[in-house]
Amino acid sequence: MKTILIILDGISEGKFEQLNNMTPLEYANTPILDKIINEGIHEKTCFYPTNRDPDSLVCILSILGVEEKLIPKNRAYLEALAAGINIAYDEVVLRCNLVSIKNNKLESFNAKGLTNSEMKDVTKNTISDESIRFYHISDYRNLIVMKRSDEILNLVDMPPHENVGQSIDYMLSHIKSVDSLNDFIKNNRYKLNDADYMFYPWGVSEKTILPTFLKLHKKSCSCVCSAEIVKGIAKAMKINLAHLENSTGDTDTDLLEKSKAVLNEIKNHDTVIAHINGTDEVSHRKDLNGKIKFIEKIDREFLKEIYMNVGKKTKIIIVSDHQTSSITGKHEKGYVDIIENIT
Repeated sequence: MKTILIILDGISEGKFEQLNNMTPLEYANTPILDKIINEGIHEKTCFYPTNRDPDSLVCILSILGVEEKLIPKNRAYLEALAAGINIAYDEVVLRCNLVSIKNNKLESFNAKGLTNSEMKDVTKNTISDESIRFYHISDYRNLIVMKRSDEILNLVDMPPHENVGQSIDYMLSHIKSVDSLNDFIKNNRYKLNDADYMFYPWGVSEKTILPTFLKLHKKSCSCVCSAEIVKGIAKAMKINLAHLENSTGDTDTDLLEKSKAVLNEIKNHDTVIAHINGTDEVSHRKDLNGKIKFIEKIDREFLKEIYMNVGKKTKIIIVSDHQTSSITGKHEKGYVDIIENIT
């Protein structure tokens, strides 16, 4: 039996009084998803190990059957792998967000107020010494590659999307021990459109080896995704990556292109993984109404195309990797949705 696994990143969260005590997924108008539920099952589960925080790296690898002991601490290496950046064993990789600052506090984790082209232009002017290799990946996302050291490996993880509103001085306090990073931050602060921006390094990651999907499941697999972390997971696990022209890792993604890619890939593979990241991004922005509208768009432009055209003997599994709150903008612990058709 063939399987289409659809991961709707961060789509699950708690119930809202203003949504008649329903979750955004329950409240949204989703006739196709409702059909799949009525014909199959809708359950709740958790994908993160008890001693790990719920994030896409941990939860997606758990969904794919990777043992907890093999799941890396952070994801930057896999994002570098996705971007084709070579990392030596004596090097580490850090994620590096372009963030906005207001009143010396973290206003946004994603360069609020700048267009994607403006974000890219800012990265062209970064100043760093020879100890830092800086790479722009997409939008507000960047990577820093440095030589491994105990000081860097011991840096405290302080994810910007979990700390909006926090004092910048506090956010940077743990980085002061690494002179080159401290200098990089000081030398790359910008004022654009009357707003303040800076680069914030975090999430130290080392080179990682993961088991292949074929070895784990004895099945061929292809992946339809745009988010760098999922591309990196696919490359590390020797999963084929479908080519996409117009899809992104946000709500502006081309969902019809993704649905057509899924239908094309399932012809030649036992399993197709489809990942949609916009549900997570819109939740981080604390946009409840935007999340509901995007869920409805997924149903209308993505799920409908697949449901109407996939073979009857193909299993469709729709899951959320973790909860992302539209109120706090943070990943939350708790149960997530898993929906399957009955073939």
